Amino acid sequence: MPIFQAFTHVWSGRHVAILAMSIVLAACASPHRSPPEIPAASGEAVTIVAFGDMPYRTADFPAYEALLRAISAEAPDITINVGDIKGGGLCDEAVYLRHRDQMNSVAGPLVYTPGDNEWTDCHRRGWGEYDPRERLAVLRELFFARPFSLGRDPIMLERQSDVSRAHAALVENARWRIGGVMFATAHVVGSNNGRRRGDAAAIAEYESRDAANLEWISALFEAARAARSTAVVLAFQADPYLLFGVGGGFQATLAAITEGAIAYGGPVLVIHGDGHVFTVDTPFQDPFGNTLDNVWRVEVPGALDIRAVRIRIDPGASRIFDVTTF
Repeated sequence: MPIFQAFTHVWSGRHVAILAMSIVLAACASPHRSPPEIPAASGEAVTIVAFGDMPYRTADFPAYEALLRAISAEAPDITINVGDIKGGGLCDEAVYLRHRDQMNSVAGPLVYTPGDNEWTDCHRRGWGEYDPRERLAVLRELFFARPFSLGRDPIMLERQSDVSRAHAALVENARWRIGGVMFATAHVVGSNNGRRRGDAAAIAEYESRDAANLEWISALFEAARAARSTAVVLAFQADPYLLFGVGGGFQATLAAITEGAIAYGGPVLVIHGDGHVFTVDTPFQDPFGNTLDNVWRVEVPGALDIRAVRIRIDPGASRIFDVTTF
């Protein structure tokens, strides 16, 4: 892989102006409207750092905090945390707040999308035996009460809750643009996307959230086409291929990405966690089984592998997505 070059991100009055403009535009936004664009620090190229599925153990905290400092030193245009911010143990507010503070320590903007360890799996013994829906409500209150990213220099986000009355609960699904690249998060989590067999409440929550995600993913690609975006980046927590379709929790998500990517036609990058094995490949296929060469997948490291992923998106390069770890 080519050596990644970090760029210093300068946050100045132009970002304040963009945020103010975003607030005005959000009031009249629609699900298919393109969010305001933030210039990339490096010109046409856009730099991302992505990580997730950590820290799982108390013993990992020093390495994790060192990684957060290293991310700040990289100064990417955007940092994305794909969720699973904790391993086992209690799913209580003190844990959530500690991890929120850690993410807010990172320089620049950081966008977070939840994982199953934060709420779906919190019914487990030793995790607090919580009602997962109640934990999800707490997560939304603590992490997504305002239409801004996390990080030391937050940016304005266009949220699904703000543009769709039908999905007003989905404050965590966000969209933003940097340097011509359209970004979005979708709330797709591990443990079969929260679709617990035999649990009527879990299935009802899954069906509502899944419908919202499908609409949001479709709107992402429509907005990217309308804005003539140079690339699309979609981030969520789950590895949709981990169960190979068993249980059905990811089938609609995969279909929506496939349909949207084909219609869009440009470069697409899907970033997720869940499997804990650093992966860069092109697993998406069209309905006839042909590989979609324009759709790349990056799975971040995680669990015992305390590393992050650098991604440089350069439309002028021979390889538009340059991916390495650190």
